[in-house]
Amino acid sequence: MGNGAGNGPVRVIIVDDDAIVRSALGAYVGASPELTVVGAYSDGSEAVAAVSAPGFGVDVVLMDVRMPVMDGITATEQLRAGNPNVKVLLLTSFDEDDYMMNALKAGASGFLLKDASPKALVDAVLAVHNGTTVISPEPLGRLVRGKSAATHRQIPQPPRKVDLSGRELDILRELCHAHSNAEIAEKLYLSESTVKTHVSAIMSKLLVNSRLKAVVRAYEWGLVDRES
Repeated sequence: MGNGAGNGPVRVIIVDDDAIVRSALGAYVGASPELTVVGAYSDGSEAVAAVSAPGFGVDVVLMDVRMPVMDGITATEQLRAGNPNVKVLLLTSFDEDDYMMNALKAGASGFLLKDASPKALVDAVLAVHNGTTVISPEPLGRLVRGKSAATHRQIPQPPRKVDLSGRELDILRELCHAHSNAEIAEKLYLSESTVKTHVSAIMSKLLVNSRLKAVVRAYEWGLVDRES
C-alpha cells in the first residue's frame, strides 16, 4: 500500500471523529509539499475499510486514539495486520498514557500530542514514513514517572542477562531522549548507518521490534538512568 519507490508526496489519511479536527489536520498536512491527503474518515472502521480497498494507496495513517465505533488502537492492529507497510501515527493527550502500551502492541509507529504545532505534525508524519518512531516527550515522561512511582521501592531487574556494549548503552540513552538516528550520529560522531546497525542490535538484545518498545524496555529493566 505504501508508495514503495519513494516518488511523489507521502500519502496520508486522517482519522478523527471530530470534523473540525479533521479539517485542521488536513490543512496542516495539505500545506506541506511533501505530503498529500488522500482520505479523511470519522472512525477506525472506515479507515480500515478504505485502506483495504483494492488500488487504494496510503503511506501514513494519522489517527485519533479515542473514537466511537472503532477506536484508534483497534484500528491500528487491524491496519497493521493487513497492511504491514502502512505506518500509523496516533494522536494522544496527557490522560491517554494507559493506551500507549496497548497501542505499542498493536503496531503504532508513534504518538503525538494534539496540541503539537503544524510543523511538528508534518515532521512527525515524515519521520514515521521514514521508519523513525516518534513520541512526544510529555507522554513518555509520564510513562516513565508512572513506572518509577510504582516501583520506587525496588530496582527493576531484567529477566535475562543483557549484554549491551558501552556504545550501545550510549545510543540507548539517546533513544530514550527521542533523538533520531541522524541526531544520534551527529552527537556521538558516528555515521548514520552505524547508528542504524547499533539500534538494530539493541532491539534484538532487548527482545523488541521497535525503537519505542526499546525505550520502554530500557526503563522497565533499569538499563538507563531515569533522570539522565
